[in-house]
Amino acid sequence: MSQHDYKPLDCTLPDCTLTTACFDLTKYHNHSRNLKDSISNMKTLLEVPCYLVIYTDETCIDLIKEIRNSFNLDNLTKYIVTKFEDLTFYKYNDIIKNNREKYHPSKDQRTCSESHLICCSKFDFVLQTINSNPFNTMKFGWIDSNLKQNFSKICEDYTNGMLINVLNNSLNDKFHIQILNVNDKKYKEKHHKREYYAQYRWVVCGCLFITNKELGIKILTRLNEIFEETTNMGYGHAEEMFYLEVLDEFYDVIEKSYGDYGQIINNFIYPTRNLNYIYYIIQKYLSFGYNKECYDCCKKVLYSIEKLNVQCSPDIYMSTLFLSYVSSFYVKREESNQIINHIYDICK
Repeated sequence: MSQHDYKPLDCTLPDCTLTTACFDLTKYHNHSRNLKDSISNMKTLLEVPCYLVIYTDETCIDLIKEIRNSFNLDNLTKYIVTKFEDLTFYKYNDIIKNNREKYHPSKDQRTCSESHLICCSKFDFVLQTINSNPFNTMKFGWIDSNLKQNFSKICEDYTNGMLINVLNNSLNDKFHIQILNVNDKKYKEKHHKREYYAQYRWVVCGCLFITNKELGIKILTRLNEIFEETTNMGYGHAEEMFYLEVLDEFYDVIEKSYGDYGQIINNFIYPTRNLNYIYYIIQKYLSFGYNKECYDCCKKVLYSIEKLNVQCSPDIYMSTLFLSYVSSFYVKREESNQIINHIYDICK
């Protein structure tokens, strides 16, 4: 347990508008999530007292409103009711279907071109929210609606106020998202895209991101461009793999969290859970020679361990210290001696 667990959460109303979406896709695909489960899995989000813009359809709207209103949160909510066929990127639906008939190695029973389009519409939904800014906030974000009971899809041991705390403590001058895995940067090149999409390659946890207006417009517009480029090239599976280029192109203005899906809220401000998984990310950075990324990740983990008293096994702590030394030698050599002396002190 970390010191943070003993501190009161910042549960004031965040200066942030979250956007989400819930559409009934069962009429398009037999294996899509049924309406009952969709609304049930969304309930935990609908209980949160934050500014929320919800894109939905006529099938879902009354069920969503009933839950949201039962918590007296109608004044914090804006509903955008639209047909799936009226979405900005619906024009690509037939192209995606055709692409998948020709090449779709990562196909699974749950997904269809329509669910892919909903995922890829996240960027457009948030851009629309930024442009309209119905609650006059400084920050904006996306959160998936399919979060399961008590946020179990993206958080361990969720308690009231944890999401609010994340929204309040995310940085105003960065685009904030959680890193899930490390991939070869060769896949940014067009001639490697077929290989890139030969399997699902985890990149980021796309179900939560937070941004300010200026960066949001730049990064989300770029993600839309990558979606269109990738679709026209014949590839695509959900939206998270589009971030590979963006992570480099906007490196200095992206605030990175690290970890698996199940600990997104836990780790969003700093790492607190499943540090073994984050150490796996650190190792992959180093194996690819991505020393700057390795150094930055080590720095966050070590801050949590040394300053915030987040617990982990001694071997993870010492290994992270050593890899911070190795990576610093390439990107911040002036710190290398300081790190190695720190390691000696700890060993003594």
